[in-house]
Amino acid sequence: MANQLSVMIASIDILFFICTFLLVLSVGMYAGRKESSSSDYFLGGRSLPWWGIAGSLFGTNISANHLVGMLGIGFSVGFAQSHYEFGSIPAIVLLAFVFLPLFRRKKFYTLSQFLQGKFGATAGRIYSGISLILITIQLTGALYIGARSFLPFLKDTGINITYTEVVIWIAFTSTIYTWFGGLKSVVYTDVIQTVLILASGILLAYLSITRPEVGGIFEFLAKEESRVDGLNKMNLYLPSNHPTLPWTGALSGLFLLHIFYWNTNQYVVQRTLGGKSLREARFGILVGGLLKLTVPFFSILTGVAAFQIWTALGSATEIAPDEAFSKLVVLVVPLGYGLIGVILAGLLGAIFSSIDSMLHSAATLFTIDFYKPFKVRMNQKLSDREEMNSGRIFLIIFSCLVTILAILFVDPNSKKNFFIELSNQSSHFTPALLVVFLFGILNIKIDSRMICVTILLTPVFSFLLPFLYSYISPNFIKQTFGDELNFLHRVFFSFHFAIVILSFAAYIQYRNTKGSPDTNTQKTETYNGKLQIFYFRSIAKPSVRYWILFLLIFLGLITTRIQIPEIKIYLSIAGFLMFLIFSFFITIRKRMPNQNLVTLFRKRDEWLYGILLGTTFFFYLWF
Repeated sequence: MANQLSVMIASIDILFFICTFLLVLSVGMYAGRKESSSSDYFLGGRSLPWWGIAGSLFGTNISANHLVGMLGIGFSVGFAQSHYEFGSIPAIVLLAFVFLPLFRRKKFYTLSQFLQGKFGATAGRIYSGISLILITIQLTGALYIGARSFLPFLKDTGINITYTEVVIWIAFTSTIYTWFGGLKSVVYTDVIQTVLILASGILLAYLSITRPEVGGIFEFLAKEESRVDGLNKMNLYLPSNHPTLPWTGALSGLFLLHIFYWNTNQYVVQRTLGGKSLREARFGILVGGLLKLTVPFFSILTGVAAFQIWTALGSATEIAPDEAFSKLVVLVVPLGYGLIGVILAGLLGAIFSSIDSMLHSAATLFTIDFYKPFKVRMNQKLSDREEMNSGRIFLIIFSCLVTILAILFVDPNSKKNFFIELSNQSSHFTPALLVVFLFGILNIKIDSRMICVTILLTPVFSFLLPFLYSYISPNFIKQTFGDELNFLHRVFFSFHFAIVILSFAAYIQYRNTKGSPDTNTQKTETYNGKLQIFYFRSIAKPSVRYWILFLLIFLGLITTRIQIPEIKIYLSIAGFLMFLIFSFFITIRKRMPNQNLVTLFRKRDEWLYGILLGTTFFFYLWF
């Protein structure tokens, strides 16, 4: 491989890569040159345009874990990995219409401020602490996968460099412009990196699918359709006892992880809080969602094509999933045209676009949720300049910490699917946080101590659950869902464990409140009304009935698709039309008196989100 790469990487590739690197660094420094307040540094002055939000959402999400890791999973597992992309679209719609309006209304800097307002300062600080732990885990993984992906290319340009040195280079570069310019630097560099990611991903997909071993897209699909005994890698629905991606887990636990990631994750939501307006932010979210739908086709599908190529060459068993990207580039990209430089630039963008976002959000969480309250308790008020400086100091310290972790505690020669390992380890902490946010959205008041107990107890339950499953579950359960509990099923059970605890706490608190002679009757009735929302009284509302009906139809169509795959084309069209018609119906109901339809559809965005959901559902049922 070394000699082959040395021949392939030409001067034009190196020149393109260096120019891209300098462009990203320059834009990052230039974009943040006028940052003078904490609002500027942490939220971009709340002036971000829709295209900046769209590009940053996509760039933040599509890290090297996606570009490299998802291609590797497509190679080893198959197109079922697309659940990680398709399932995110409903969660993105929830962000646009439910979570974001609430967060923006209060002008929050961090999402923990929402929890503090609902359940007290302690709950907010626990959220921020767990978020920093999760960012640490994910940043360590991003540095690992980025360095591992780049290392073969850098070594074979004649540069004598080690894994440790690549990790330090990536961390140092992303820290420079993030430290200097704050959220604006992150967002505008993310837009450039999004373009690079799309260009490199589409280029690699085209070169792979047109290889003689694959034969083009139609021959590619025909080969997968002809496979028997469950070997079809383009099947979106793997058996419920599949060890990696069972369809039951993908439609339950994974969907909950999507809701957490896109709605209650600081480093994702933060760029939408910086939008010029709610409408501007919504449109950016919509475009970001459309870009998300491209990922399965330029990353995961390319991994499946790589499997066909190496199977034909007789070397499929010799390729580790996380090495598939670099080895595929060597195999399929022609030399002398600068195409290697394009792909390396896209990989560079995927690495930086996620690392800079997480570094910046970690600095925001520390400054707003820990350092600033600490100074207030010391009767010292921070100025805007002091807030910015404290965030910048923490950013440097935190960057050094995750760099050390990536060097000392991650095996650069691992053969595992690191993307799935990362999701597995992070998912112990997220179900309880999601439940707490949902209770806050529903405005259900619960004692802060019970919130904290639930957040801390649920991860313990999550860690113990696989052992309980192994020893307690009857044989028919293990035959259905596997001998070992898949982490997506574990997330589903942990989520409901947290719901049961908080629902019971809310009920007990309501009973105690109702029985107290000192409690105002009107307050008691109001509190009772809030609890009724959670206990399904809201089903009587037409809008809720519509969504419940849609959920039932969705599950019915998915079940029919799995049981009778021969009619998937009809189900796909029906699913798309269902969302399209429903979204047009909702849009028309918002029509003002004497408002013409052209103006209505120009000012409303519900129908655009209906097209997004309909397209997603089409893919769900087609594959």
